Amino acid sequence: MAKNKLTGKTEVYPFWSMDDIKNMMDYFKMKEMWHWYWVFNAGLLLGRRVSDTLSFRWSDFFYENGRMRDEIEIKEQKTGKVTRPYVCGACKAALQLYIDKTSIDPMENYNGFIVTTEQKTELLENQEEYSEREFEGLLYRATQSQAAAYRKQFKIAADACAIQYPVSTHSTRKTFGYWSVKLHPYDVTTVDKLQGIFSHSDRNITLRYIGIAREDEIKLYNDMGDFITDVEAGKKPVIKNSPVLPLKSEDFREILSKCWEMAANGEDKFDGINKLIGMAERRMI
Repeated sequence: MAKNKLTGKTEVYPFWSMDDIKNMMDYFKMKEMWHWYWVFNAGLLLGRRVSDTLSFRWSDFFYENGRMRDEIEIKEQKTGKVTRPYVCGACKAALQLYIDKTSIDPMENYNGFIVTTEQKTELLENQEEYSEREFEGLLYRATQSQAAAYRKQFKIAADACAIQYPVSTHSTRKTFGYWSVKLHPYDVTTVDKLQGIFSHSDRNITLRYIGIAREDEIKLYNDMGDFITDVEAGKKPVIKNSPVLPLKSEDFREILSKCWEMAANGEDKFDGINKLIGMAERRMI
């Protein structure tokens, strides 16, 4: 993965391709790495950081009567903020598959970690020997060590899946945002919702974080490439700055009906076009 020479940070992207997401899932299933399969899915479906995902306990997802929760409450390890992700059906299914494949009984391990290590299990068993501050510090270091193991396996999986752009364990969180926007192309509030989910201070930070800004930048580069190619070939370039007016389907039908009515009444074409554009602008989402 290429590093930014100025900051030394590695910039990673969301999974641009649905095939790449599926291939990563299939890899973990094929290798029967059910713990990493769950962590990968939890990142995609809950949009959490890896450190938070590895801190999930069975009690976060289950009531004491064994019924799975629809909402969880977690305190982010990095920011200290409390968030309440919704647990969708696909997330519950991924967790259930993990349970089925590992034969873990959530009720017998109710206060334990969903994905644990010997070190974390030992810490829980001997928690009373430490002060609260000591325990939190030791648990933090144990979780970071576990996250490092996941990052290593994640890179092996990404290489095996021949993913051609920089990804890391943080890509699943970014993928949650990127595909949320793609799945709701006509909802102009999606980015604002994601800004709240990710606790970002600015909308533009969210756009860049989830890869939408980068995707738009790449499109500009490609459009310029097409433009120069056309110029060199002596072709008239296609200008791509036509205005886009997002409309609700019922408003679009109303405008089409108005167009039909105006044509039937023999109204002037140019006056009619201006009226229709005005209607569209007033109903623009």
